[in-house]
Amino acid sequence: MLFDRIPKYKIEEFYAREEELQLLFKGLEVGEGLIVVYGVRRVGKTSLVQVGLTEYNVPYVIVDLRRFSEDPSLLSPSVLASIVKNTLKEYEKYSGKVKKFAEKILDYINSLDLKVIKLEVKGKRSELLVKVLEDVDKWAKKRNTRFVIVLDEAQELKIIPAWRKILAWALDTLENVTFIVTGSEVGVLKDFLRLDDRNSPLFGRARLEIYLKKFGREAALDFLKRGFQEVEMKVVEEELVDAVNRLDGIVGWLALYGYYRVSYNLPHNSTIERVEADAIELIAGELEKLVKFSPKRYLAILWAITLGLKTWSTIKHYAEGIVGHIPDNKYDRLLKNLVKYGFIEKTENLEYRVIDPLLPKVVEKLLRKHRIIS
Repeated sequence: MLFDRIPKYKIEEFYAREEELQLLFKGLEVGEGLIVVYGVRRVGKTSLVQVGLTEYNVPYVIVDLRRFSEDPSLLSPSVLASIVKNTLKEYEKYSGKVKKFAEKILDYINSLDLKVIKLEVKGKRSELLVKVLEDVDKWAKKRNTRFVIVLDEAQELKIIPAWRKILAWALDTLENVTFIVTGSEVGVLKDFLRLDDRNSPLFGRARLEIYLKKFGREAALDFLKRGFQEVEMKVVEEELVDAVNRLDGIVGWLALYGYYRVSYNLPHNSTIERVEADAIELIAGELEKLVKFSPKRYLAILWAITLGLKTWSTIKHYAEGIVGHIPDNKYDRLLKNLVKYGFIEKTENLEYRVIDPLLPKVVEKLLRKHRIIS
């Protein structure tokens, strides 16, 4: 179903992205060792990867690193080694039936008890990731296939620089293993990989880079129409236009709008309110992780941008009117962080603007929380 709250893995549930999907297939066909999928939050990166791997009929494991981020010890190579090894055992039960395996392995990964894994890793001699990957490579070669390891939201690994060396070793050594890394904090992911840094172990490595953009207006509207047609639900087009106006081309919010309307038969306005409420809570939690060390300055900058100010100097002038003087170097760092973490973007003509249409409401909520406005 197009209107689903979880990432897709069936091609019939996947909308558009044909060009990106074919690019992913090509990367797998040529045996690319590293595929990087960039895109802002909730544009469908995980769905693209899951659908692509299931359709291409290769065994894979997807590890959502956001689940591990609250306990840095769970981001260690030993934990990934345990997950990969156990996944391979699960796969053996399905005798090469990747699509059937995909259904079960998603449940398996989602149900992982991270505390148990941590105890397992501590309770015995930790698996060496290098050894496990060598075994996986041999296993895949024997079966004339590739094994794909997906590190979803890989920017979370930034606190463990050794991961760059592990990935570099894997790219140089393993012929039948592909790593796919995704990231919604595009700038942070690039800082972690450092693909263009001569001092990085990953510098100069061959890779395929795929960028997912928000849906354009026509595609967003068509997505909603097809979703409602799929369940034979009649919806007034003016309401769909309003939904696109308010939620933009972010497929995660559009799918949630459709999900609530179909599942609960809610009217348009009530559905929009519910989607916005859910989204605001989610985005606010993500934003607070970034701004917690300098909330007033960050929020003053964001306030200026949500009000329509676009240039470096006009945004700074407005922010200083709220929180007082901000040294240029500190202001520049805060602005760059907001871009790096995917809350705003810098256009080709050097102007700044919000990415998510719901960010202004999030900023207003946090401005009140931090008593910057009443």
